[in-house]
Amino acid sequence: MHRRLRQTVLVAMMAAAGVATSVAIAQKPQPATTAPDARWVQAQAKVDDAESRIQGDQAMDAAVAAAVIGAVATEFGERKVEVTLDDVAVAPASIRDRTVSGEGRLRIGGDPEWIAFQFEVLYDTTNASAGVPALRLGDAHPGTDTIPLESPLAAELDARVNAELSSEFASQQVELVTTRVTAAEAGSRFLRIEATGTAEFAGEGTTPAQVRALYDRTADEWVRVRYELGTTSNWADEADTAVAIR
Repeated sequence: MHRRLRQTVLVAMMAAAGVATSVAIAQKPQPATTAPDARWVQAQAKVDDAESRIQGDQAMDAAVAAAVIGAVATEFGERKVEVTLDDVAVAPASIRDRTVSGEGRLRIGGDPEWIAFQFEVLYDTTNASAGVPALRLGDAHPGTDTIPLESPLAAELDARVNAELSSEFASQQVELVTTRVTAAEAGSRFLRIEATGTAEFAGEGTTPAQVRALYDRTADEWVRVRYELGTTSNWADEADTAVAIR
């Protein structure tokens, strides 16, 4: 099932004690709540009874958008996040679960710019709840630029990944050797950085490495840096698939 949504705007205000979400679906209010966690946010839409397909769709849209808002607000540390879902596709995942994917736009804090994003999340039809969303900022197929390996940005990325590798493999000497770094704009504020190379374990050989990161050009800081090792990496065949925020 594939749906186009109109005027689906959601706003979240991060309260001191948690996350409160105000949701409007197609100009018909549908309350939703999110429960913050140290690592992620799950969302559940509160509905009295999904007596119709429309009500069921509204409940799903509310839960999915609230999960997206919660994840973005938690990761970026912003008190205000606005989300609009533009395109939604639903596919069966099990008897009770649905895989919901699509595209939308979000606005973070007081930024005037709306940023495109793609999402995928598992929706529980029994509890009308959405799990941890996989999000990717920027256009689905953006133009990319190759970043020189000797550039400050590439050097910073290497340093961050190597610090995380040293922490994960404390008993081994390991170093990331980057062979390619690319950047794609995610709005005017963010850069989506991807890198490939090898992780070299002293005396034990090498393994392929992939890195995905998000860089905030306004704040001049890294929002997140993730890496995967090995040929069976989750990203090995998913060049344009959303990366889970976790």
